[in-house]
Amino acid sequence: MRINLLSSCALMSLLVAIPCANGCKSPTRYVDAGGNDVIVNAGKMNVQDWSLLADQCTQSMISAGVLQRYGDQSKPAGVLLNALVNETTEQFDGDAILKKIRIALLNTGRVEVIMTAGPGGRAEDPIAQSAQQAKAFMSGNDNALMAKNTPDLTLTAKLLQDQTKSGSDTQSTYILQMTLTDTTSGRGIWEGEANVMKRGGKATIGF
Repeated sequence: MRINLLSSCALMSLLVAIPCANGCKSPTRYVDAGGNDVIVNAGKMNVQDWSLLADQCTQSMISAGVLQRYGDQSKPAGVLLNALVNETTEQFDGDAILKKIRIALLNTGRVEVIMTAGPGGRAEDPIAQSAQQAKAFMSGNDNALMAKNTPDLTLTAKLLQDQTKSGSDTQSTYILQMTLTDTTSGRGIWEGEANVMKRGGKATIGF
């Protein structure tokens, strides 16, 4: 009986120890992307960093009032966004940041993103480009097509990174620089810069 009791205790101890041997991981759950319960890495960009950078720049542009000089809800200005210039050491899809910027700009009601034109004739939406060209040909408005696809404004964006270490801690700063250009005058009418700075030794939860 004593042997069976000891065996049972040993089995129970083993069962309790198994979860901890696997790292005592917390259960997977949904979190608020803008809350304090997200994982933060000091040495790499996280999805919340994209939101912080995009929000800072777009709010600066909107509050500066430059968009009020171009278009309104009845005739919004056409804008083309250049591809994000990524000068960090990390590889990621720059459209993740640009998409958030585009959403904020479109929500102002003063600009529209041109989808049927781009650098070198490469449209972001080739299907829409083909449909637009076909409609212009059938209606005999080929000459007006170029004017429609000529942007009133262009936006450039560059992402920079600065990283330093002290002991086991890493400090990373991500800087987003943006310029809005008037294509008629060829002059920059707004510039903005946003930054996110993080410091830590390992991935943590929260801002």
